Amino acid sequence: MASSEQENISATPEELAFVEEFALAMERLGLVRMTGRTIGWLLVCDPPEQTFGQIADVLQASKGSISTALKFLTTAGWVTKSSKPGDRKDYYTVRPGAMADLVKAQSGQYAGFADVLAKGLDSFGDLPPEKTERVREMHELFSWLAEEIPAMMERWDREHGK
Repeated sequence: MASSEQENISATPEELAFVEEFALAMERLGLVRMTGRTIGWLLVCDPPEQTFGQIADVLQASKGSISTALKFLTTAGWVTKSSKPGDRKDYYTVRPGAMADLVKAQSGQYAGFADVLAKGLDSFGDLPPEKTERVREMHELFSWLAEEIPAMMERWDREHGK
């Protein structure tokens, strides 16, 4: 890694504590911890765009783990990769609106779950209600989420000028 790249990167103890706490929260949601650390760092770093080497340096992580994390984050659309004229390095930054887009996409998945559950309820025919109670409850929840989340996200967009 170029020495100028190392000189330009630093993190405060508070930033590193945030990055670790954010990574643990993302891990609880099913992400690999290093992926959480990477996006956590990109949320607080200055400047907001970082090179691969800068990210690896501040997170004290292997190239392989950073490469895997950045591949996931760019493929998922949470992070963008860009370059600068005359500079051979790639720069990574959190894509504005990425999390809102994720929530919007998840609401479509809730509608899909509701459909599967509705088909299940239809196929159960005349079973007594106590036999279908859990499926019915889950169907009601996912149907409600499928309706409410898009409405909430529309309000979010309006309130944030999108």
